[in-house]
Amino acid sequence: MAPVTSSLCLSSYRPFRVPFVSMSNPSAAATAAAARRMRLDNDGVVLGPSSLSLASALKPIRPPKRLFLLRHGQAAHNPRAEHARENGCSFEEFLRLMEKDDAYDAELTKLGEEQAIEAGRRGRVQRALRDVDMIVSSPLSRALRTADLIFPPMSHTPHLNPSLSAPQMSSPFEEEANSKPRRVCVEDFREINGKLLNAKRRPRFELEQNFPHWDFSLIPPNDETWTADEYESSDECAERGYRALLWLMDQRERKILVTCHGGLLSYTLNHNSKVILLDGRETHGDCEETMSRRCTRKRFGNCEMREFDITVWALGDDNATFGAIESLDLLKNGKIFQPLITLEEITMTMDSLR
Repeated sequence: MAPVTSSLCLSSYRPFRVPFVSMSNPSAAATAAAARRMRLDNDGVVLGPSSLSLASALKPIRPPKRLFLLRHGQAAHNPRAEHARENGCSFEEFLRLMEKDDAYDAELTKLGEEQAIEAGRRGRVQRALRDVDMIVSSPLSRALRTADLIFPPMSHTPHLNPSLSAPQMSSPFEEEANSKPRRVCVEDFREINGKLLNAKRRPRFELEQNFPHWDFSLIPPNDETWTADEYESSDECAERGYRALLWLMDQRERKILVTCHGGLLSYTLNHNSKVILLDGRETHGDCEETMSRRCTRKRFGNCEMREFDITVWALGDDNATFGAIESLDLLKNGKIFQPLITLEEITMTMDSLR
């Protein structure tokens, strides 16, 4: 893929609002919308023709999906470190407190479980997640447990409220669409790896015993990547998160809940030039709401969920056409083709579930 020039800073700029495009002519609809909806950059500077050319050259290569990103509830290593971070401590102090409270595959605290249960009982969460057809999790127990508490394994919806029960199914298609979502564990969604025991996962056989309703077939029998000597680099973590998002785009499901971790989300969304974070949240003309709303780049809090439209794009000179690329797996295509991913946040109603 041709390199993105410095005239357009994709890591910090809100270039366009990506629509949930019609599949009748996805490429034309998306590129037209991209060129039409160009905005000012964060410094109020009008972007030039080169930026417009880049936007118009983008074309989607997979159907867009609705994605819910959820950070796990409070875990054993979080209370003191997260409290200190909220009060402006240094990153070194944050790490020191996590190391002091470290625990192997740190599990949810009592508060963390309560956060997840309460989140799943909220009407707006039930409505948002009603038609989720796949739940994906990190292989760390706190993420798996959070997903199960918000969206119980035997339920079609999170902590079903009778007033929000699903309508009567009237066709085989509706029955398939409303079937219980599959639950898949994906190794690449784990937290920043290395050094801390809370980042070390359990063997697959133990996870299968603890969470028998999950599919662990995609992870190795043992943790092959955790090392006691050093942390995974921020670049490695951000690239791993990018691979995980590409994996999602290769799946058949269109509405997905992912439960993972604050560090991974921060590096993936904010420090990978191939992942573009957009703000499509509606403000209904409320200027005060616009000024006070949470920054899209802010670190996720414990049990915080955000809703996105996710689209994967190729530049025109990649010779990629919609649906023509068999797999987005970078290992299979030799990293020759590395598409752009846009994540457009689309709601302001679930900024915090704490």
